[in-house]
Amino acid sequence: MGATLAIEAKALDVGYGPASGAVLQKFDLDVPSGELLTVIGPSGCGKSTFLRAVADLLQPLSGSLKVLGDSPHAARSRRDISFVFQDSTLLPWRTVLENITLPHDVGGFRQKPGAPTAQDLLALMGIPALGGRYPSQLSGGQRQRVAIARALISQPRILLMDEPFGALDEITRDRLNDELLRLWRETRTTILFVTHSIMEAAYLGNRVLVLAANPGRVHAIRDMRGIKDGRGEIAREHPALVSAMAELRSDLAACGAKG
Repeated sequence: MGATLAIEAKALDVGYGPASGAVLQKFDLDVPSGELLTVIGPSGCGKSTFLRAVADLLQPLSGSLKVLGDSPHAARSRRDISFVFQDSTLLPWRTVLENITLPHDVGGFRQKPGAPTAQDLLALMGIPALGGRYPSQLSGGQRQRVAIARALISQPRILLMDEPFGALDEITRDRLNDELLRLWRETRTTILFVTHSIMEAAYLGNRVLVLAANPGRVHAIRDMRGIKDGRGEIAREHPALVSAMAELRSDLAACGAKG
């Protein structure tokens, strides 16, 4: 499935209705299955808008958008897509384990044979002992780990993440970046990760998609694979990563000049 496209956008226009116009215009992008693609760009360039279109939360105005070779609606109906937001959106009256199983409880979907249980996912996220706690008893980083576990309970083929670590302190954010890379290596789930952090984008991404604004469009796609090892890793202090970050910073400055 390595050569299969998880997401294919062609001449895509996406916005919030004809009256407000398109946020993204003539947008072309191919995302291979199993890729971890990070997305950066100035405010208003359409980063979150694109994720919402992929998730079937926002209908394209024109153009073509295929998700796993089908429509976004079909992919969502099969539970092939999960979404993690900046706010963990956990239900305060449900325990951690109950929050993780919420998609099954609400959607009525049965767990697939051999699929990880909620407790398995807690262990995968490094918090196996927290299943009986409530969200108010967790730190911000722990709540985001639970949100990711909840997103994985349906075994999605695509995981959409919209600034999931943006509100966390730097140490917790770095730790969760490492956890996300480990999770990606183990599952090879296709991940689209929106961030405002140049470091996070370069450190996590196989490729970095840089969007320009007014209208939202592809400014550049930077390939990070050549500077990382076979596991997709690189030290945060490595000169090659520092150089890549400088290129991304120049990209963003150019986007600002254009926007």
